[in-house]
Amino acid sequence: MSKALIATDGSDFALNAAARAKTLLDPAVEFTLLTVVPPPVMPVGAPVTGIEAAPIATPETTEELTEAYREEAQESLERTASALRGEVARRVEYGDAATEICRVAEQDGFDVIVVGSHGSGVVKRVLLGSVSQHLLHHAPCPVLVVRGDDHS
Repeated sequence: MSKALIATDGSDFALNAAARAKTLLDPAVEFTLLTVVPPPVMPVGAPVTGIEAAPIATPETTEELTEAYREEAQESLERTASALRGEVARRVEYGDAATEICRVAEQDGFDVIVVGSHGSGVVKRVLLGSVSQHLLHHAPCPVLVVRGDDHS
């Protein structure tokens, strides 16, 4: 294998997956870190006298949310890259995580995708669980799912 795509959200589970991949795969592998920024989702307003209020979304609030996601993505990449202690490419994509990871892997000819089995927190666990599940069924290459330690 010559190219490994490591999907990361900067969580401890993702860092563990990246570190395990580095020890399990050939040292000559070229690593690329990928974080996917989700589309901004604005909360729906509370019901008013039985009628649903429209979401409060302005171009400004959408841009602020997108910028916050971008900053979080860059922090995730930097945190994972420093944990790997080596030369790694960094990449940020936008959209649905599972779809984008598969697209990037196919488009750039990666030999393996590495992903952690949990995200950071209950919501991310559910989301990343569904991402790893999607990757196992739809990825154009082998997928290494690194299971996190269960301390519950």
